[in-house]
Amino acid sequence: MDFFERQERARRTTRFLVVAFALSFAAVALATTALVAFVVRFYMADQSSFEQSFGEWAAAHAGLLSAVALATLAVMTLASVYRAVTLSDGGAEVARMLGGSEVSSDTTDFARKRLLNIVEEMAIASGLPMPDVFVLEREHGINAFAAGLSPSDAAIAVTRGALEQLDRAELQGVIAHEVGHILNGDMRLNHRLIGFSFGILVLSLLGRALMRPSPGRRSRGRSGDLPVMLFGLALYLIGSIGLLASRLIKAAVSRERERLADASAVQFTRDPSSLAAALKKIAAIGSRLTWADSEEIAHMLFEHRRRGLGGLFATHPPLVERIRALEPHFDPKELVRLRVALDAAHAPRTTPAGTSASSHEQAPTLALSLRQLADDTMVADGSPLEHAGELGSPELGAALREDLPAEIYDAAHSRESSLLLVLALALSADPVVLAAQRGLLEAQLGARRAARCEALRAELERLDPTLRLPLLELALPALKQRPPSELEYLFELAGKIAALNPRPRLFDHLLLRMLAAQLAAFPGRRAAPTTPKLSTQAACATLLAVVAAYGHDDADAAMAAYRAGAARIGNLPMPADRIESLRDASRLDAPLARLAALGPRDKRKVLDAVLAAIRHDTRIGLEELELLRVIAAALGCPLPWGAGLVRRRSGGEREADSERRAANLS
Repeated sequence: MDFFERQERARRTTRFLVVAFALSFAAVALATTALVAFVVRFYMADQSSFEQSFGEWAAAHAGLLSAVALATLAVMTLASVYRAVTLSDGGAEVARMLGGSEVSSDTTDFARKRLLNIVEEMAIASGLPMPDVFVLEREHGINAFAAGLSPSDAAIAVTRGALEQLDRAELQGVIAHEVGHILNGDMRLNHRLIGFSFGILVLSLLGRALMRPSPGRRSRGRSGDLPVMLFGLALYLIGSIGLLASRLIKAAVSRERERLADASAVQFTRDPSSLAAALKKIAAIGSRLTWADSEEIAHMLFEHRRRGLGGLFATHPPLVERIRALEPHFDPKELVRLRVALDAAHAPRTTPAGTSASSHEQAPTLALSLRQLADDTMVADGSPLEHAGELGSPELGAALREDLPAEIYDAAHSRESSLLLVLALALSADPVVLAAQRGLLEAQLGARRAARCEALRAELERLDPTLRLPLLELALPALKQRPPSELEYLFELAGKIAALNPRPRLFDHLLLRMLAAQLAAFPGRRAAPTTPKLSTQAACATLLAVVAAYGHDDADAAMAAYRAGAARIGNLPMPADRIESLRDASRLDAPLARLAALGPRDKRKVLDAVLAAIRHDTRIGLEELELLRVIAAALGCPLPWGAGLVRRRSGGEREADSERRAANLS
């Protein structure tokens, strides 16, 4: 199943959830209304009303009962919205709510550094923004989860037990499973499940509160207290029955998504044995969270056990089933031997005292990565869209980390320098333009920071240009640590720097668009200004015309490229403007805003058309490759890091940077 089909399945699941929970809400509201009707009729009506049938009495009081039903629905809906809002600050906030501590990029703890490296490698290889990384320090079971509303605000958290008990390959399998949830669109589903479930749970909580005698009711004696307590008990039972129904829905959806995430993890790592080994250790050691309340987020966890009723309420398939899906000949008796072996070892996997954690721990050679790149090339005859939502290979991310100059790598992970690095990416190589940009930087940031920014630009000159966009994604976690006002300031200043160039570069606009798209999900950031509304056809036509104009200097060739792309969609109007005049990246904003609302299959058609326009002249230039990646990112389709994105550096450069990194860590 490809990325677009996985996204389409997630959309179908979301529609099923909305319908299923709407029916649950309606059933609970009807039951609550019937309860209120019984109480009102019994306690407030005169005896003559009992001469009427219940239906006649209900018809006579339809206004009251309708108000009760609507009020119940309103309470549940508002509770769901409230819970959704509390989770809207991104995955990092969810991780902190559960007691997670963020892993800093400058950590010297071996286990934390290894975790950070694994997540970083997978994010780079898949084209995802680097998620925030957290550790649940007080949890000794083996578990993990991914949270967030979008890839831009995602966070991955693992327990201390996972860090100590899993080796690198096993931990990589677990992280690949969580990355699968991000790429498969499960995070938004998970948040909706929490919100919907809380809407029903609130009735149980209200009933439980009414069951407790209050001081005011206690002063009136038992006769005044008992009816309220009985009403609370009935309300609690109704809410509990509704909650059971919601858990059935949640469990059924979650089990399907967990199986898909396991399959995605194997696809990413090409190693089913690593994920299977991690699941075996969970079976032997356990995955239970002891300090955090795991019930509400059970469906988000890597593993959560719930027995009874034949597994109907289980949010995950049985462990043995998951292991056998990876190793068909697995014998559960192996778990007994594994428990004995782990009890005998009983030693956490940590680095010896005094050992520094290298940022390139277990990194593969670049030669190996280049051979894998040849297999997973994005510019071969096959379409890169066939690899959307995949990891080219985690080793590619390690190769990028190893090939970045130490100063650039460290700046991307620094809270202070990441901002300057983004500004350095916007600086021009033209001495005249650079002088004007330097003057603006000195006026805005001061001489010291301006000099640091220019020094980073000099380091970027040594960097293969194809690494610039992945480098921006690498810097996002450090940027997230800054206040929203500073992020707004960064965006505006980068725009002013780019505007000083009399010959606007396509990369400058792509940098700003990529930055805006990723920062839009950060808590507290202002909403982007509204763009003119376009029809889908007009948006596709403008998008293809801009792509064709940038990829071809000759107007006739550009028009031919436009027709090649338009043929993939059909019935597109010809551009109203001369196609050479459309070499203006700002013209992309409105079309991409419109096309981002399309369904997954329609997005694939648009990207197929873009790729056809780019490939019309049988080659893909650097600008076209960057344009394709930014368009794909704007449409919510991360492309794996592919061929042409690694430049072979000399052994002397690599050794010098390794020495500098080791010196920085020590």
